[in-house]
Amino acid sequence: MNDAEIRWPRVKELLDNIMERWERKEGRKALNKEIHGSDFGWDTPQQLANCVTYNRTLIEPGVPGKDTSLVVFLATGVGPIGRMPLHGPFLKDSELEEIVCWIDSGMPE
Repeated sequence: MNDAEIRWPRVKELLDNIMERWERKEGRKALNKEIHGSDFGWDTPQQLANCVTYNRTLIEPGVPGKDTSLVVFLATGVGPIGRMPLHGPFLKDSELEEIVCWIDSGMPE
C-alpha cells in the first residue's frame, strides 16, 4: 500500500463507520464522555492525535503508527482494557494498516 494514498477523510471514514456499526449493535452511543473525556473525538486529525483516553495520548509524535495507543487500542487493547470498540465489531487488519500508513506518512489531510 502506498502511504501517500491514505488521507484524513479515509481515516475518519474508517473510525466513523466502525463506531456506527458498534452503536447499531449495542443500541447506544459509543463515546462515553465520562470515560473518554469531553474532548474525545476525531473531527480533525489534530483532535484525534491529541485525544487522551485511559491516560494515554492516542498519537504521539515520533511513535511509529503500529505502536501508537490508537492502533494498539484498535488492534489488541491494553491490559484489562479490551480491543476497541469494546466487544466489536472491530476494524479489519487491512483497515488498521491504512491507519498505520496514514500515521507513518505524517497524518496528511
